[in-house]
Amino acid sequence: MSGEFLVRLPLERIAVLIGPKGSTKKHIEDLTGCILKIDSNNGDVVILAEEELDDPINLWKARDIVKAIGRGFSPQRAYTIMQPNYIFEIISLREIVGTSSNALRNVRSRVIGRKGSTRNFIEQATRTYISVYHNTVGIIGELRYVEIARTAVIRLIHGAKHSTVYNFIERQMRELSEKKAAFWSSQSIGDYAQITDLDELERIIFEEEKKKKEESS
Repeated sequence: MSGEFLVRLPLERIAVLIGPKGSTKKHIEDLTGCILKIDSNNGDVVILAEEELDDPINLWKARDIVKAIGRGFSPQRAYTIMQPNYIFEIISLREIVGTSSNALRNVRSRVIGRKGSTRNFIEQATRTYISVYHNTVGIIGELRYVEIARTAVIRLIHGAKHSTVYNFIERQMRELSEKKAAFWSSQSIGDYAQITDLDELERIIFEEEKKKKEESS
């Protein structure tokens, strides 16, 4: 599959994308099989898949890794997007609260919390990475956890109490754990005995729940 994406990064993030002696750029290319063409003058990054990729989704993964670095994530955290079922999501604060500098500053503070406490809680509770950068909030993690983190962040932006949001997160994560336990107890041990990766088991449960919702809708 051949194709390309154009991503524009803030100029101050270009050096991070390139890395010492080009090491970050090269690592992304090695991970994805894509080519990065970086214009350091205007921040444009062209992501190319000139040949057939081992996995066609790698072109989108490369784009999201570049975007994530542009939105304040370290390269090490951005690389996790390559893991199965991991996604990168951006929330535009301007689209929600407008362009008022005071409103934007207030919602950034609500999401970050004192000394980063709110952001750290959401990250640890939902097993995600979160970056509040300029007027965006970026989230990296597995799909089902990103959905919970995204909802939590949006509720904070709309003014929900921190305690209410924390309770929401804990409830959602508890429900996921209960679904995992129920799924396991309802299956023949022999059917899933070969699964030793708990993340893989959770992905199976998530897909089963998703399928049930689609069938009932």
